[in-house]
Amino acid sequence: MERLFTSAVRSGLAATFDAAARLRKGRPLHPSGLVLDAHLRLHGASRTWGAALLDQRANLSGIARLSRSMGIPPPLPDILGLALRWQQDDATADLLLATTGHTTLGRRLLRPATRWTGMYTSLFPYQADDRRLLLGALLRNAKPLPATFDALAQAAEDGPLMLDLVVAAPSGPWQLFGQVELAAPAVSGGPARFNPIQRPIPGLRPAGWLNEVRGAAYTAAQRVPDRADEVREAGTADRRRYR
Repeated sequence: MERLFTSAVRSGLAATFDAAARLRKGRPLHPSGLVLDAHLRLHGASRTWGAALLDQRANLSGIARLSRSMGIPPPLPDILGLALRWQQDDATADLLLATTGHTTLGRRLLRPATRWTGMYTSLFPYQADDRRLLLGALLRNAKPLPATFDALAQAAEDGPLMLDLVVAAPSGPWQLFGQVELAAPAVSGGPARFNPIQRPIPGLRPAGWLNEVRGAAYTAAQRVPDRADEVREAGTADRRRYR
């Protein structure tokens, strides 16, 4: 019965996201965003989790995409997204985070925001060995950073943006395991399609039935290509490789 329910939900989500993508002629969620260089500096958490990303020291390079989920125009609040992609152990890893609260309950609920500064979590759990966990990032900025792409691009031009990378058991305290530095030049528009199911983090696997059904939604939504006019250059020409 559980498998039938999961299959039905997976099929329903896939059909919904496919229809939404075709209706919008592109991605149904996070239609536009800003791509920055990302440099992950990892030092390990205060406890062992059983995954290299969380336990070992490393310097990793990749990209980050910050976006508004529904495309609601600012200054109105929207669910803000932070997507990271990096190379690790000869593999490409994707991590999707969205604005939530900090608390045990709040970290499992999406939270509309009017500023880029704040808490982003994976919302859905990961499994490392026999441990369930959530991943998160906290954007540290000396001054308020409105959730507009112009403000974000200008802040990145003024200097790297710093985020703390954190991990927690579903009901445990957050533990710092590294930082990520986001740097300009920035690319605006619709580059980079992220999929944490197809590009898992080495040593971590998406856990639970919700992760099982959302993979079908990503696949369905990403069958529809972005419109050409959604990708606009805001940095150097070679950044187009991240579409």
